[in-house]
Amino acid sequence: MEEHRRRAGRLDAAAALAARALPKAFTPWIEQARLDARMLIDRTSGRAPSPLVSEASAPQPLAELDPLGLLPRGLAERLRAAGRDLSMLGSRLVLGKTPPPLIERPRPAAGDVVSLPRKTPNMVRPLRVVNVVRETDDAVSIYLTEEDGSPLEFQPGQFLSIDVEVDGQRLRRAYSLASPSLPDVPRHITVKRIQDGRASNLLNDTIAEGAELKVLGPSGSFTVEPRAVNQRHLVMIAGGSGITPIMSILETVLRVERDSRVTLIYGNRGWDDVIFRDRLSALCEEFGDRLTVDHVLEDPPEWWTGERGLLTVEILESRLRALQIEDDGLQRYFICGPTPMMEAAHVVLAGRGIAASRIAEERFTSPEARSGARGSGKTERVVVSRAGREHGVQVAAGQTILEAGLAAGLDMPFSCAMGGCGACRVRLEDGQVEMEEPNCLSQAEREQGYVLACVGRPLGAVRVEVEES
Repeated sequence: MEEHRRRAGRLDAAAALAARALPKAFTPWIEQARLDARMLIDRTSGRAPSPLVSEASAPQPLAELDPLGLLPRGLAERLRAAGRDLSMLGSRLVLGKTPPPLIERPRPAAGDVVSLPRKTPNMVRPLRVVNVVRETDDAVSIYLTEEDGSPLEFQPGQFLSIDVEVDGQRLRRAYSLASPSLPDVPRHITVKRIQDGRASNLLNDTIAEGAELKVLGPSGSFTVEPRAVNQRHLVMIAGGSGITPIMSILETVLRVERDSRVTLIYGNRGWDDVIFRDRLSALCEEFGDRLTVDHVLEDPPEWWTGERGLLTVEILESRLRALQIEDDGLQRYFICGPTPMMEAAHVVLAGRGIAASRIAEERFTSPEARSGARGSGKTERVVVSRAGREHGVQVAAGQTILEAGLAAGLDMPFSCAMGGCGACRVRLEDGQVEMEEPNCLSQAEREQGYVLACVGRPLGAVRVEVEES
């Protein structure tokens, strides 16, 4: 479940009031003092701050805080109302403007079923390939810009959903942006070849500068909001191509947050399989003790003196001890890689008493390994409930619930659109839905009645609920 920002308190409101009263040059100092005071209060009260893994959980900026929060609610509301009245009076007397009347349109009552007109959303856009770099024998970095040449805007750790055509069939695959999210830094995804991977093999073998890729995104919640005032320790565990979103977060944080540090445990089959090996080495040299990279190899060369094997529970526990990582209640953990590695990481972190709220993970499934889901094979009616209102949607044979909902104009959450991230999760209230397997939905979520709209097809009349985050 997504975390929400903590409600601003008197400390925050006082800082906002000071920032407005003093020259702008003092604002960074006030912001730093506010964050330090909040951290001290949290530690004293025994409460660990929420992880900064999304915009929702980040501290509210001073510019967004209302200094009137210092006052009792009734008095604050009266002052706000007086301000609005003065503004309206000034507009009428000085500018001669009359505000437009407020006309409230009738709304459907809760429980009403509204059939919306069908439309085709413009979800996919082209990006231009401006460079191709071979990282390893089985991995290639593809540098991209918007069609007009402008840089791609994204948050560190997010991914793109790429549409490619293989043997006349359109395939969609998710690939993380591996570059830091910084101005004037070229953006790229890195694609590792996988066995029987039709899209990954095509991109590794044929992609070239000047080509065009059709993409959806960027999207994803495996991210951080870097802030120069942060001072934190991020512990990252990656396996194979799971390094791609980790790399983006790692370098962005190191360059933006001068007082933060990162420890990375990175598992691979062999030394030549290590993606970004030279880049990581250069970053270690540049940032010194602010970055620690610990390689674990399953099949190392003869000269290797580091840890050998897979990132199992035993090896991960051993590496955390060797690296002297002791949790202080404030550290953040990021994991991305093969499913067995991620499960082992969760076991180890849970054994250390790490709360799930301080662990972020990115989990993608391989579409090549998924079984198809055809649904009933005919058009079915699906009722989508959101915020107390219900909308009837016709889901054609072969369509997913998400595809039909978006085409009908519904505001349904989604991200990768291929069953790998869980952003499109809805609760099944009635009926049966067949999903492509495997996907990222956990057993606990299934038992609670959740389905993924992006890989789910109805087997009859269905009712689902989109829960508000």
